[in-house]
Amino acid sequence: MQSDDYGFAQTGVVLAELLGWPHATIIMQIEKTDAGIRVKRELEAGYFQFVDMPLPAVLTIQSGINKLRYATLIGIKQAKNKPLRKVAWDEIASAVGDNRQKIERLYIPQKTKKTEFLEGSPAEIAKKLVDKLKNEVRVL
Repeated sequence: MQSDDYGFAQTGVVLAELLGWPHATIIMQIEKTDAGIRVKRELEAGYFQFVDMPLPAVLTIQSGINKLRYATLIGIKQAKNKPLRKVAWDEIASAVGDNRQKIERLYIPQKTKKTEFLEGSPAEIAKKLVDKLKNEVRVL
């Protein structure tokens, strides 16, 4: 859900596409099945979707699925002595290609408030609304 791709939630999806593996997002629960896994996805308005998936797969997990585990003092001390390998960007780019996202423009949209009431019967209002969405707003 939140990721290092500026919050666009694309890291898991792009990784799955590059690997050619199935993927599911916003996972709340995972169960092992004979054929792979069954995941519970969170949808809008409090709805959930259950999906059966083969393994291997890429999952993006919703926060709160597990209890947090805090590092112990002995674990922290042991981590200090582990070797750290530095990898140059050229080495990574040659392995996965140069598929970095690039933000071309970042801006705050202008605030415009235009409220318009459509009057008439429900059928007339629906026709007017569809006409406005097609011709004025151009979202349909």
